[in-house]
Amino acid sequence: MRVSELSQRSGVSVASIKYYLREGLLASGTQTASNQAIYGERHVSRLRLIRSLIDIGGLSISKVRATLAAVDDGSTALHDAFGAVMHGLDDLPSEAESADVATAYAEVQNWLSARGWHIEPDAPAPHRLAELVATLRRFDFPVSLTDFDGTANFVQRTVDVEVQYARAMPDRTAAVETMLIGTVVYERAFVEVRRLALEAASFRADRAPRSSELDVHVPRRN
Repeated sequence: MRVSELSQRSGVSVASIKYYLREGLLASGTQTASNQAIYGERHVSRLRLIRSLIDIGGLSISKVRATLAAVDDGSTALHDAFGAVMHGLDDLPSEAESADVATAYAEVQNWLSARGWHIEPDAPAPHRLAELVATLRRFDFPVSLTDFDGTANFVQRTVDVEVQYARAMPDRTAAVETMLIGTVVYERAFVEVRRLALEAASFRADRAPRSSELDVHVPRRN
């Protein structure tokens, strides 16, 4: 297919396709003339992944490049290719953590160890969780890492299925794209479910009878 058809099939503009070609994110097509090339289905799949990384994952071009390098390197374990996506979704702290965040981070590490969850040392997620815990405590929320045990148990069951589903994809590109979309979209879905639960809980609390309304006045016997 020509670049115009590739654009139509993938939903990516010709200008963006040419940019990805210049950046080395997309392999060149087969040259048919000095200024013409033809492209195949692998280019359609690659563009889908690139757009997913950018539009859904919010990854920068440099992070997209690193992720694609892990996808293309057949000697890289699929787990590490997944890791390139997971770690690309966030950044490590750019400066020294405050004392309360450092304390929370140590608690996060102990919690992960107690759960038997192996997390790479350069993973941003433990730092982000520590920052969130520290922020809650600054507002006097009595939060501890064990408060997340129930959520962690539920999530563990769902992600086991998610990982197996991604690994069952026909190739590494499809597997990484599936893992990315599942991660980002499920996370957003969990957030929306929690917000719905909060609104429902507030509604129930607002309409719950006051303690005074529950008092039953029994007339005295003469």
